[in-house]
Amino acid sequence: MYRHAITVSEADNHLLFDPTRAALEQRIAELEGKLQAAEHGHRLEAERFRLTVDGAPIGMALVGLDGSFIRANHALGELLGFTPNDLVKVRFQDITHPQDLQSDLDLVGRVLRGEIARYELQKRYVRRDGAVIHAELHVSMVRDGRGEPLHFISQILDITEKLRTEEALRARLAELSTPLIPIRDDVMVMPLIGAIDTERAERVLTTLLAGASKTGARVAIVDITGVVAVNEQVASALLRAAQAVRLLGTRMILSGIGPEVARTLISIGADLSGIVTCSNLQTAVAHAVKLTRDSS
Repeated sequence: MYRHAITVSEADNHLLFDPTRAALEQRIAELEGKLQAAEHGHRLEAERFRLTVDGAPIGMALVGLDGSFIRANHALGELLGFTPNDLVKVRFQDITHPQDLQSDLDLVGRVLRGEIARYELQKRYVRRDGAVIHAELHVSMVRDGRGEPLHFISQILDITEKLRTEEALRARLAELSTPLIPIRDDVMVMPLIGAIDTERAERVLTTLLAGASKTGARVAIVDITGVVAVNEQVASALLRAAQAVRLLGTRMILSGIGPEVARTLISIGADLSGIVTCSNLQTAVAHAVKLTRDSS
């Protein structure tokens, strides 16, 4: 009877054939002890996992195949404006910014089809109070022993402040890349150093127009002594800037023109009428002062 009820190793076969009841009960007790130890180990592992997830400083969640939150930690609840208990009542689709939802769903589909094991994505979430936050999302799949998908593990890191800081830094760098310095009430200078691409050339135009409109300067000097090369697109942008500020009553002086820039201007047939050119900044400043004096 006991032979069919218990499976043991070959080393223990002698106990099965031991006719004494005490030996069989001893073996049963040993097996039950092993089972209890295994269950205790599983409980400890589950508790460690719970403490790790709940105590994590970033948002973590178990997400069902339908997008529902099976379990979420406190950090994620605080990030999204939900309590963990309330968060399990919604799906990630419900709190994802509409413009970012499809890209997320496409990646989820690829994971479910086994095309990729995990993915990372920068996306926006809509908090419970309606505020939009930017996050870095890391998603992986948990599968059973047969390889069937069970649920997702998601890690969500708030990068809203990081992106805000980076944007402010980019704006500051853009401002420094096209500095506009007043040297008199009616004269301003923009010294340009380094490479000038089309984007920076457009910022030159925008900054000059804003400066001329705000200060009412009568002369704007654009000094390109520190510029190594100017291509056709950049040269055209500089000429457009000169024409634009002239409409606001501001004369433009282009100083520091080197041989390469001169060749570029000639090759594109640049119309330099209305633009004063000077070999260096010192000469340009002296000429600007003379222009303002003569026109006063």
